Amino acid sequence: MLDTEPGRKAVKNYMTEKSITYRMAGILFGKTPQWIQQVVSGKAKGPKATALIISMISEFDIKED
Repeated sequence: MLDTEPGRKAVKNYMTEKSITYRMAGILFGKTPQWIQQVVSGKAKGPKATALIISMISEFDIKED
């Protein structure tokens, strides 16, 4: 399975820097704040979680450091 740790870390850092809450991200992506939190923290895994991380990276236009 694809390792999403670098992507999750980048999303988490971006959300912190831009003051984006899990609630705000949930509204944007049509998910619950709890699901967003579980995915970003790494508690939720699998194809749907990976797809969400990829979508967040794309939507937020997150670049490599």
